[in-house]
Amino acid sequence: MIPTPLRLSVLAVLLSPVLASACQVPVFRYALERWPADVYELAVFYRGELDAEQGELVDEVGGHANVRLVPVDLSAVRPGELGFYGGVEVAEGQVLARLFFPPEARIEEPIWEGEFTRENYQRLVDSPVRRQLIGEILAGESAVWVILESGDGAKDDRFERDLRAHLEATQGWLEIPEGVVGPGSVDRVATGEVAMEDVLRSEIPLHISFEVLRIRRGDPAEEIFEKILLGGGALPEGAAGEPLAFPVFGRARTIDGLPASRLSKDVIDFACSYLCGACSCEVKRENPGFDLLCTADWGGALEGSAVVVDKALPALDGVGDLVAAPPDPPRGDDPAAAPGPGSAGGSGGGETPGFGSPLLTNMLWLCGGLFLTLMLVTFFMKRTVRG
Repeated sequence: MIPTPLRLSVLAVLLSPVLASACQVPVFRYALERWPADVYELAVFYRGELDAEQGELVDEVGGHANVRLVPVDLSAVRPGELGFYGGVEVAEGQVLARLFFPPEARIEEPIWEGEFTRENYQRLVDSPVRRQLIGEILAGESAVWVILESGDGAKDDRFERDLRAHLEATQGWLEIPEGVVGPGSVDRVATGEVAMEDVLRSEIPLHISFEVLRIRRGDPAEEIFEKILLGGGALPEGAAGEPLAFPVFGRARTIDGLPASRLSKDVIDFACSYLCGACSCEVKRENPGFDLLCTADWGGALEGSAVVVDKALPALDGVGDLVAAPPDPPRGDDPAAAPGPGSAGGSGGGETPGFGSPLLTNMLWLCGGLFLTLMLVTFFMKRTVRG
């Protein structure tokens, strides 16, 4: 028979990872520190050799932008070998480009196509609103709500006013989950006092706060950003002609646009509860949303600022009660990846939001861990008796 102290020790060791599996870091911060941005694809079509200037521009693709180059020398391949990259005709000396969503998105239609010039490339990977929202996120905003205007000034102003009012009310009761610890606590991890998943990896201020930015529909400077916002997710029927709001968090990740007709306190409560609640599922693909294309040195920016917890760290209550709140929720990422670009959304619509319940997830992990522990302890007891 296994001695009682030994049985208890085995039980504690086996259960410790189960009990610690729920990460307390808020989703918006977990996404910023731990989820690399999905990479867009820029297919560049040419014939033969590129000249010096074209070669330099090709070499610049990527950098701090989440985009990779797909070079296609049409003189060296047959049309049937290109798959969804094909169907392009270029003259000698001409260079054309097509921008695609990341392969994880499973969207085959290009976002943009045109002449491959330095000016066009900069428009693809950068814009004033994208720079501003990146700055806000790195300053500690939980999320930046980007409004894509409808073109009706009165309707757009009313939508922004209502959105800000709901965000302010929600911000008043939301709190950082209990158990988050600042960087520099690795020694406490080693002793088992805290779990590694609960330790912040940067010193950006930690608080609950939301900013709102606006994009004028048809603004040439934001043309590509507008196409990405509208093409990466799914909009409910009847949303055409309405202003839309996209909550951007983490490394410029967002969920489907919220039209003015669906704006309500319950919807905002639910969305913000998900963003600011404990990250119950650390697997990016199992969370709703899609990544935006932008230029940002996330790794460099996350090094060296000081953590400031603006609120006490009580538990976040009531998130589970909001699961059935808004209709037509943002859809989760589809875990299946295709060899080329595909749908940036995920599991799709329905009457219930696609955000998982932290309580349910934790209970399933706990039950599974208890079952496994019971089996292992029984096995060791039988071996001891036989011995």
